[in-house]
Amino acid sequence: MTDILKYKGKRCVVTGAASGMGAACVKTLMSLGAEVYAMDVQDIKENVTQSFKVDLLSQESIDSVVADLPDEIDCLFNCAGLPGEPRFTNLDTCIVNIVALRHLTEALIPRIRKGGAISSITSVAGMSYTKNQKTVDEFLETPDFAAAKKWCEDNPSLANGYMFSKQAIVGYTYREAGKLAKQGIRINCLSPAPTDTPMMDAFHETLPKELMDEHFQSPIGRNAVPEEMAEPLVLLNSEASRFISGINLFVDFGYTAQVFCGQRISLV
Repeated sequence: MTDILKYKGKRCVVTGAASGMGAACVKTLMSLGAEVYAMDVQDIKENVTQSFKVDLLSQESIDSVVADLPDEIDCLFNCAGLPGEPRFTNLDTCIVNIVALRHLTEALIPRIRKGGAISSITSVAGMSYTKNQKTVDEFLETPDFAAAKKWCEDNPSLANGYMFSKQAIVGYTYREAGKLAKQGIRINCLSPAPTDTPMMDAFHETLPKELMDEHFQSPIGRNAVPEEMAEPLVLLNSEASRFISGINLFVDFGYTAQVFCGQRISLV
């Protein structure tokens, strides 16, 4: 059988690699023969090429890990993320989910080989990006980690945690696609439906499970499992998707389709 994904020997960097979708992504990549450089603030259980402890709240921590990564890589998987309040402040959520994501991505772009790819996990909560595009664009005009963090600190009503950070990932993906195409690099993001990861318990502290199931669950009638998100993410960065860039892929078994055609009320 022809290997259309072609990960054997590819160097892949994965954030959020200790649990959930990130851990599932790592496991899939290793099974496909990739070299995996895994990053997380927690201990990484999977047997990877090299693992790194990183605190995405700290630019210094990110830069220290970047210095130890290979000079050339093929793919970046941005899987790390925080669920927001009440476990994490809105500011910390925005820093980890988008400020750090952008900083790491831009630090690694010069190392990504032609034909390489970047994929990031956002959320169906980011589907309202176009409604908030002006604010997202203003945020994305900040030049670096420190300026982006300050913008969030100065605009707490705008940088309001999980939803804004996920909108910003979508906006960042769209804005960068044309620029990176000139270097032969692709960039996409993936919007998962509710998925049974450790983060789901945090969501239930804000939104009761019954409400989540009623309003956000996929039409198939269950949450996804991490592999059902990790595998499409791996597909996006693979050779099989070599002409796909600048998309936000909804992986929700028809949830957003129902919202977009008016069969279901949008709550975001």
